[in-house]
Amino acid sequence: MNQTEHVLLQAIQKSLWNKDIAFQEDTDWDAVLKEAESQAVLGIAIGSAPIDIQEKWKKNEGQNTAHFIRILHYQENLCRLLKENGIPMAILKGTAAAIYYPNPLQRTMGDIDFIIPKDLLESAREMLIRNEFIVDENHTYERHIGFLKDAISFEMHCYFSDDVDIDPYIYEGLKHCKDASIYATSFSMLPRLENGLILLAHMAGHMRTGLGLRQVIDWMMYVNKEVDDNFWNNEFREILVQTGLYTLAITVTKVCQQYLGLSKSITWCEDADNDLCQKLVENLVSSGNFGRKRGSGRQVENAISNLRRGGFLYLQHAGEFNWKAYHAHKWLKPFAWLYQMGRYIKQGVQTKRSHDQIMEDFKRGKTRSQLYDLLKIGKE
Repeated sequence: MNQTEHVLLQAIQKSLWNKDIAFQEDTDWDAVLKEAESQAVLGIAIGSAPIDIQEKWKKNEGQNTAHFIRILHYQENLCRLLKENGIPMAILKGTAAAIYYPNPLQRTMGDIDFIIPKDLLESAREMLIRNEFIVDENHTYERHIGFLKDAISFEMHCYFSDDVDIDPYIYEGLKHCKDASIYATSFSMLPRLENGLILLAHMAGHMRTGLGLRQVIDWMMYVNKEVDDNFWNNEFREILVQTGLYTLAITVTKVCQQYLGLSKSITWCEDADNDLCQKLVENLVSSGNFGRKRGSGRQVENAISNLRRGGFLYLQHAGEFNWKAYHAHKWLKPFAWLYQMGRYIKQGVQTKRSHDQIMEDFKRGKTRSQLYDLLKIGKE
């Protein structure tokens, strides 16, 4: 971890918890806030910067705030539309995470993610299209359908699980959603247990592409507000063991205590391995939000990590999903793995990275895969 990354972690502590931290006079705050942007935590870190630096970055922060307000408006309209059409739903991440922050505006927003019952997927899809939502084929995958409306991205899930099986809990949680609000703008969200499972599963999924500070801070703020010893011991712990999320939960929580200022009065994470905590935080600061700090090299890292974990079956499955020709000609199925391998080779060539850079990407992908295994995700 370099000095800029270290100061960013301190800035987050000071902004979120009012920690009394004195920064060195020669701190390069432009570098720190640029790092914060790559981690999608500018709204948190900027509050710790000197006033003149805050003024300099005011435009960037203002863009985040404007996007947040637009998200609230379009999300409220979405919730109302689904309710009017008798479709149960819950917001995932986004405002369902921001609600735990001391100031919701500190949480950088991306897409509007929501989940509906799987048997209503097609009727919900048709209803949204009738209401001028455009299907975004570039962001439509097995887990969700992507939509666009007025440059706002929506992701409609009918299931959420990928590396871990939490969907039975989520479907049950959909029957018991609660109303929440931010700045008098209401939305529907899952109960606290299911909401916590979503935040953990989100982190588990992004171990493949690069886990970032925003996802970890979402979890930290949730833990701070919701996970007391009684809830942990009587409701949460056993479910995390069953779903293969226990080691991830205690390790990330201990990282939050050691590096991000979470209260050490929380004791249920004390058995987390310190060496594993250090490996995780090093991976966090080197990746950035969704691995964006790695630039074009993240494609190679992702491929290596996925191949180490899934092998031939991963190649076959990914090929079946990505190969448009296979969608039209099912007899091509035996060759799907070969198509995916060629796709990876093409991506590697297009990155125009040197041999040394590719070898470094290879090592990082191997390290990420090993970290995933050490966290026992889906394998408790």
